[in-house]
Amino acid sequence: MSLEEYIKFHKTNKEKSLDFVSYLYYLMDKYKFDSVTLYNKANISKQLFSSVISNKSKPSINFIIKIVFAMHVNNHECKYLLKKANFTLASNSNYSLIIRYFIESSNFDLNKLNDALIKYGYQDKIIY
Repeated sequence: MSLEEYIKFHKTNKEKSLDFVSYLYYLMDKYKFDSVTLYNKANISKQLFSSVISNKSKPSINFIIKIVFAMHVNNHECKYLLKKANFTLASNSNYSLIIRYFIESSNFDLNKLNDALIKYGYQDKIIY
């Protein structure tokens, strides 16, 4: 692959070329969510959602996980969304592995996720 082809490939790959907000909008379009439906289903305040979307504040990992669970995105898309906000669900962290297990199992029940987090001693990290 030539340098020109390499650059073209990466610029046309939405997962690699879009910033966090643009990629979130891409996922919202793909999964047929408008902003109001998404922040309501994710239990995120309108003010916080607006602040993140307008780049006035950075999303927290909690914010992203709630979005992922609300839209039922796949593991691959979750990784990219997290990466664009400078987060990861690392394999050396039980907390991360618990979250990844639920996403990879397509189990998007936050109550069950929180129960598992509490069971493994992460009550201070439950997703509100």
